[in-house]
Amino acid sequence: PGCRSRENQRTRHTMRALVLLLAVIAHLSAGAKEDPSDCEVCRTVLDKIDQSVTNDDRKDVEKIETRMQEFCDTAKGKDKTMCYYMGIGDAAQGTAGGVKREISASFARGINAKRLCKRLKNMDGQMCELKYEKEIDLKTVDFNKLRVKELRKIMDDKDIACTGCVEKSDFIKAIKQHAGIKDEV
Repeated sequence: PGCRSRENQRTRHTMRALVLLLAVIAHLSAGAKEDPSDCEVCRTVLDKIDQSVTNDDRKDVEKIETRMQEFCDTAKGKDKTMCYYMGIGDAAQGTAGGVKREISASFARGINAKRLCKRLKNMDGQMCELKYEKEIDLKTVDFNKLRVKELRKIMDDKDIACTGCVEKSDFIKAIKQHAGIKDEV
């Protein structure tokens, strides 16, 4: 009789240790924070598209795809690249194949952008590798330390036209004029 009670004690100890171990693992996995920049372009683009889709549109995947196309026709920069990856391109750019039907069907079922991007990450990792570039504060940046390539990017992002800009100083002058920044003397 004494042997069985020892076995029961061991079994109870083992079970307690197992439960404690599972609790620690659950606590550690819950404590892992999600990186906010993970899939940031995917989430932003899909969220914007999702907001443009009406309840009536959700009944038909082709109507959803029309909304996706409308968004992508006006997209620029990383958003445009995301459209390319999704398979929604334009005549000049084409597409990378993509997962357009998967996305439209998911929107029809009511799946949100965050969850959908996690799914897409498993299908095509490059969609979540896209990240937005850090915004340059025109009021505080030292333009003379920027390269001409960076100045051109600022001009492109802000839709600043500069015909005849050749020298770095020409680009800086155009940006400052657009932003209303006065030159220091």
